[in-house]
Amino acid sequence: CPGWGEEGIALLGDLETHYLDFRTTQIRFLQPWARQGLTPKEWQDLETMIRDNLSIFVRCMNQVVKEEGKGYPFVTQFSSGCELHPNGTLRPFCDAGLNGEDFISLNVDMGTWVTRSGDKLALDTRDILNYNKVVIIMLQFLLRTTCVNEIRTFVQFGKETLEREAPPPAGTPSSILVVCRVTGFYPRPIRVSWLQDGEEVAPGWRLNSTGILPNADLTYQLRSSLAVEPGDGHSYACRVEHVSLGGHSLVAPLSLTDHGSHWGPGRIVGILLGVLAIAGAAVLVWWNRRR
Repeated sequence: CPGWGEEGIALLGDLETHYLDFRTTQIRFLQPWARQGLTPKEWQDLETMIRDNLSIFVRCMNQVVKEEGKGYPFVTQFSSGCELHPNGTLRPFCDAGLNGEDFISLNVDMGTWVTRSGDKLALDTRDILNYNKVVIIMLQFLLRTTCVNEIRTFVQFGKETLEREAPPPAGTPSSILVVCRVTGFYPRPIRVSWLQDGEEVAPGWRLNSTGILPNADLTYQLRSSLAVEPGDGHSYACRVEHVSLGGHSLVAPLSLTDHGSHWGPGRIVGILLGVLAIAGAAVLVWWNRRR
């Protein structure tokens, strides 16, 4: 029986604030101030609203896919929210992708769904969703009002977290920051680690990561860094583990002894990683001399 899974993440800038498990539609708060702005009852109502809207969309997609004779499984991604600028201008958005490609979007101002691709699947989905005016009005209110109020509240209560500046760890001026950037992957779960002489580097001040962030094309990205000393005689590698690799790992090897004094700002090594045969992920590793 076709179903759904995976997860959702709410971001304030690049800071993760909330987590949503689509199977339970329960919201988990990732910041101590993330409950602000809504009462417990309003958070419950929001969970119910999300569950109902997801159910409607899943039924719609299953109906259209069956009518068009498309096969399972298929992957749908959502990106919705609002951009609030210092001058007070607002840009609400609600976009959906199918199998890594643009699919449909809600024109919030007009109150209509529009296609992002010309195929019949997108056209039929658009027509079905446009019949449900109640959901459209609900989404307009969420994106124009609830979202804006929440942003203002989170910025107020989370100001200390958002403006936090952490000094770099102590080290010699010759320390080098090795950065591994993985981008364009889907689905979201991924594990990126560093290897030193074939052994995984343990958590500590040398390691840092951005966490998993969304891309504009509905895929994801992550950046992991490791502080190393040039000429220390060790070999290093960035290891990527993702479901698209079929249980295998992708390892981008680097060796300080091989590059020696040739290391410097801007040196880049790239590796292409295919994900689900519908997208790509690039693992980019570069070095910046720590000042």
